[in-house]
Amino acid sequence: MKALWTLLFLCLTWCHQAMAEGDTTHSREEEALQSVPAPGIFPVAGFQANWGASDLLIPQTALFDTISAGSAAPHTGPRLLPDNISFMERGLWGESGFFRSIGIAGELTPESRKSELSARRTMLTMHQIGGFVTLGLLGATLYYGQKTLNDSNDPVQDRADQTKHNQFLTYAIISYGLTGLLAVISPPPLIRRNETSTTTIHKTLAWVHVAGMVLTPIIGSMVKKRSGRLSYIDLPTAHFHQVSAYVTTGVFAASMIIITF
Repeated sequence: MKALWTLLFLCLTWCHQAMAEGDTTHSREEEALQSVPAPGIFPVAGFQANWGASDLLIPQTALFDTISAGSAAPHTGPRLLPDNISFMERGLWGESGFFRSIGIAGELTPESRKSELSARRTMLTMHQIGGFVTLGLLGATLYYGQKTLNDSNDPVQDRADQTKHNQFLTYAIISYGLTGLLAVISPPPLIRRNETSTTTIHKTLAWVHVAGMVLTPIIGSMVKKRSGRLSYIDLPTAHFHQVSAYVTTGVFAASMIIITF
């Protein structure tokens, strides 16, 4: 249960960042900081293109890249953090953020932000890869969960299926938590746009599969009941658990497909 509550906290924080929409006023300097990420190896290319066009914009170049050595610094430098930065991003990456206070990130400067944007790009790519790994693990969990129900009249096979189901469930929860954490702790973009896009849908669907990832294992723990020395499967609870698992996996798959393709 501790792992589930920890997962819930991380994922709710992740989803909170999804609600931080908003900068509708852009200066010329901000516009100069924008560029479209270069295509990469599929499916990362689609991922970067979709996320790059929205509030998770990952600029490849920035205004400070064009300032030659020895030239006079502009009176007003480029904005280094988005106006609508979330509380988590400010706490981790703000001017006095946690990562700066412990030395992981340097002082908030154009040079340090350039490195952070590169790290952000890498972390979001890993976030996508982790999403597909998690999807595969959820599929395996579903498969053995279904076999557990199908083989309920065969105690030996049922026990073997249940063991594999629980193993894949553990792997899926760990992978899901780490994948979400990559998005939560990634450095903020330079500009966050207030627009509806595939990223917005991806984040909205996250609210559904986060709830499912917390609710489904809890229901699963209630499937087997005991009567004296005998244990039995509570079929109504098992079917509720089954439906919840299929819906959660389907929504998670949809969130991955929409951000990739």
